[in-house]
Amino acid sequence: MKTIKPDVQNYRKLPGAMLVAAGVYTRIYSRQCFKNHNFDITPEQFVVIEVLMHHDGLYQRQLSEITLKDRPNITRIINILEKNGYVERISDTNKRKVFKIFLTQKAKDIFAKLSSVTEQYRSVMTQGINQEEMNVCLNVLNKVLNNLLDKVDMSL
Repeated sequence: MKTIKPDVQNYRKLPGAMLVAAGVYTRIYSRQCFKNHNFDITPEQFVVIEVLMHHDGLYQRQLSEITLKDRPNITRIINILEKNGYVERISDTNKRKVFKIFLTQKAKDIFAKLSSVTEQYRSVMTQGINQEEMNVCLNVLNKVLNNLLDKVDMSL
């Protein structure tokens, strides 16, 4: 098991640093898991597919808001998913330049495999954490989020 140097440990006691570190390691580990299963989809792309599985036919702007990805990033993800045959853009009947994003059958067919791998790495992430601890963690994170929601300008 890897250990962290003492000077780094002190820095990691700061909540912001811990959140960033957890996010970085989550992204790295999830990418490794997807790569090990030879998926041609990244975890970031999977998040978009997962949202569309529950709410197919969203506008790009809605996907951006739900996934907390900026517009250029969500555009790039959708372009890649479309190129690889996982989503299609369909013009809104009322607005010619506005598109709704829909999953293709290819995305629906692979979703269960992707979800299984996602559940596996999420299980690794939460190993040794009981339900009470998880509830406390989620409650604290929700408070942090609520403290910042009205102070952050998401248009930047």
